Amino acid sequence: MVALRTRDLQDVVDISHRALECDNMDQLQQEALASMERAIGARSSVYGHLSLSQQQVHISEGQERGVPAGAMARWCAGYHRQDPFMQSYLTRLSTSPRNVIVSSDVISHHDYVATRFYNEFLKPQSIYHVMIIGLRPSGRAPFGVIGLHRSADERGFSRQEVAKADLMAPCLRGAVERIQARELLSRHEPVQPRGVDVVATDGTTTLERRMNKFGLSRREKEVVELLHQGLTSLHIADRLNISVRTVNNHLRSVYDKSGVHNRTALLYQLTC
Repeated sequence: MVALRTRDLQDVVDISHRALECDNMDQLQQEALASMERAIGARSSVYGHLSLSQQQVHISEGQERGVPAGAMARWCAGYHRQDPFMQSYLTRLSTSPRNVIVSSDVISHHDYVATRFYNEFLKPQSIYHVMIIGLRPSGRAPFGVIGLHRSADERGFSRQEVAKADLMAPCLRGAVERIQARELLSRHEPVQPRGVDVVATDGTTTLERRMNKFGLSRREKEVVELLHQGLTSLHIADRLNISVRTVNNHLRSVYDKSGVHNRTALLYQLTC
């Protein structure tokens, strides 16, 4: 068993928090890829959707970072059949509880550099080392897979990095299941108007009064106001020209000050 450092465990906690802050799958995929690249140390990454039909696994494209535009679509259209790493992951599903495999465990260097998959698909993208991270409920088929990449000039993924990624996988899986459950519930609930507020006689809104009551900073107020308009952390970051991580840090501070634990409760606390 590989012993993880305190920094590694903190990375796992941070990714879990960021993933749980995401509002939808697009945002979660982007946050997951960016966070995994930083935590594991990868130059590019992709997210693929998996679905099971008639005992066959079907793969469709999701998000991609640091790879040429359309690379994921090309992989889904045909190259996935030649991909030794994905095939190895799918084969091991029924025999291994591990969520992670790396290229060095799957194929020798001699055989690897002779494959069409490497020479036609990976090499032009400067990809050599590959880590596959599957997202699946215990004992069930996976619903997503993350690929992390390094070039041939970089070192391969270490045992410690594999153990770290394996610990992160259930956190990301839980975030995906949370979003899926919320989307399912929203289909059966009436849509509530967003951004509607009551103006008091002094010209202030309920939102403004509550933000002042909780002692929010100027930047925290800006983040909350954009959240109230229905923007995601990604769009708030773009609007304020700050990172998604900074947005989520501001939100966590606001949660502490207002005594809540998530965005839905925060908006209710500030506007109702």
